Amino acid sequence: MVAKYVGVQVEEFAIGMGPKLLGKQYGETLYSIRLLPLGGYCKMTGEMPVDDEDINQEEVELYQKAFREERCLFQKSVWQRFWVIFMGPVMNFLLAALFFTLIFSIYGVEVNTSHSTVIGQVFPEQPAYKAGLRDGDKVVSVNNQEVNTWEELAGMINKNPNQEITLQVERGNQTFNLNVVPRLDENREVGVIGIIPVYNRKSVNLFKAIWLGIQRTGIYIYGIILGLWKMITGQMASDVSGPVKIAQFVGDAARAGMLRLMQFSALISINLGIMNLLPIPALDGGRLVFLGWELITGKPVDPEKEGMVHLVGFVLLMVLFVVIMIKDIRSII
Repeated sequence: MVAKYVGVQVEEFAIGMGPKLLGKQYGETLYSIRLLPLGGYCKMTGEMPVDDEDINQEEVELYQKAFREERCLFQKSVWQRFWVIFMGPVMNFLLAALFFTLIFSIYGVEVNTSHSTVIGQVFPEQPAYKAGLRDGDKVVSVNNQEVNTWEELAGMINKNPNQEITLQVERGNQTFNLNVVPRLDENREVGVIGIIPVYNRKSVNLFKAIWLGIQRTGIYIYGIILGLWKMITGQMASDVSGPVKIAQFVGDAARAGMLRLMQFSALISINLGIMNLLPIPALDGGRLVFLGWELITGKPVDPEKEGMVHLVGFVLLMVLFVVIMIKDIRSII
């Protein structure tokens, strides 16, 4: 939308990557859905240097026409290019705010926690999740000692950091035991397994829901950036999940209900927005770095050199993508 507003020729807006499944041409832009449900892209004329030998005659004519009309991306001012690129990640944050707004509109806002031992949410990749606990499970006992309230359950977990405990769990009509080792929370010096109780909720009006949706998005952005910084500085163990694990998490969230699915979708969208703003070549953050250099020096970086940097960055990202995917598959097997 911003690209079109500043006069850039948009050739395609795609949801997903890879081969095209569906597509509809409206004016000069093809709107398509692609095979791989991984992000998407906005193809703008003049985004990268054009080599006439690598494209067909139709694309050459399209590029030349856009160039004559000054509708190539590189022909726009630095600030116009900045906003075109920056709005990609921003849309991830707006989508998350929309999800949270829908959650508060439909389900209400959390006011207090239930005292029951029913688990409201199990956080991915935490000890509880790895042990097999899921949203909606009810913990009956800890180490054969009956627990009737969340306070009793939390107390038993908190006092056993780094020690294996046995939970008796009810899930539907089934009752079974799970062993889990609470990790030490160094800030509070207690054991935690990554679960929270069910929240009681109260309804709010639409305007309150919108404000709370924006507020909750800001809280998550801050938390993710803080966690990322702690991983970079070695204050927290780094644990990266790829598409295989994320698909597994989405499946678990879907089985837990629409509320959890929307919460997880919002979290994924915020993560995508933040990751895309990192100053890494091939990502929007890397392109913004080049624009920042142009603003400071008053001269653009040679397009071919910038294109090569982004190409190398893209290759490295794909290698990382494959490595993480193999790690995910091994952990599941």
